[in-house]
Amino acid sequence: MFVRIASALVLIPLLLFCVQTGHLALLFFLLAISLASLFELFRVFETGGYKLIKITVYVVTVLTYILIYYKHGLLFHLTPILIVIGTAYAIRGKLSSEELALSVMAYLYIPISLSYIYSLRMQQGNYVWLVFLLAYITDTFAYFVGRAFGKHKLIPSVSPKKTVEGAVGGVVGAVLCCLLFEKYFGEDSHYVGIVILALLGSVASQLGDLFASTMKRHFKVKDYGKLIPGHGGVLDRVDSVLFTAPLTYYAFFLIRLIQELL
Repeated sequence: MFVRIASALVLIPLLLFCVQTGHLALLFFLLAISLASLFELFRVFETGGYKLIKITVYVVTVLTYILIYYKHGLLFHLTPILIVIGTAYAIRGKLSSEELALSVMAYLYIPISLSYIYSLRMQQGNYVWLVFLLAYITDTFAYFVGRAFGKHKLIPSVSPKKTVEGAVGGVVGAVLCCLLFEKYFGEDSHYVGIVILALLGSVASQLGDLFASTMKRHFKVKDYGKLIPGHGGVLDRVDSVLFTAPLTYYAFFLIRLIQELL
C-alpha cells in the first residue's frame, strides 16, 4: 500500500502539470505513455506467439504526434500508411493477417485514443479534465461502493471482483463529480450535456477496464507490466482513459455543433 501511494504522489503531480501546461509538455507526456503502453501490449501479444511490426508502429506513432502538434491539436492519424506497410510484410509472408490486424488495433487503441486528450486540451481547455474524472472517479466510486454493498457479480469470467452495485455506484459518482466540475470550472453551463456525457463516459470507462481485463485473461497475464510500483504497468493505469478520451472529445464536438445550429 505504501508503494502504491508513493507512486501516485509522483505521478499525479506530473499529470496535473503536463495537462495544465498543455502544448509540448502534454504532447511529450502522451507520447511517452503511448510508447510505454505499446511496449507492454506488444509483449503480451508476443506471449501468444504473435510477431507484430513493432518498430513500424512506434515510428508511425511518433510521426502522428508530430503532425498533431503542427496541426495545432487537430486529429491526425496514419492508419492507411500503417496498413500499406503491414500489407507489404504480409505479402512477403512475414506477417499474418491476424498480426496485421493486431498491429493496427494497437495503434488505434493506444496512441490514437490518447491523442484525443491533446486535441481536447487545445480546443476545449479545462474540459479535458473530464476525461480523467470519468475514468478515475468511476473507478474509485465503483471500488468503494462495490466493497460496501456489492452482492451481484458483474462479469465474473472477466473480472471476479466487480459487482453490479459497484458499476452503478461508479456511474452515480461520475455524474455528481462532473456536475460539480461544470458548476465551479465550466464555461458554458451546459448541465444536460454534462449529465449525458457523464452517464455514457462512466459506462465507457468501465468497458475500457473490462476490455483490458479480457485481453489479460485471454493471454493469461496478471498485469501488462511492472513499470509503476504498486500499480502494474502503464497500460493498467490508462485502460479506462483510452475509452473516455475519444468519447469526451466527440461529445463536445456535438455540443458545439448543436450550439452553432441553434
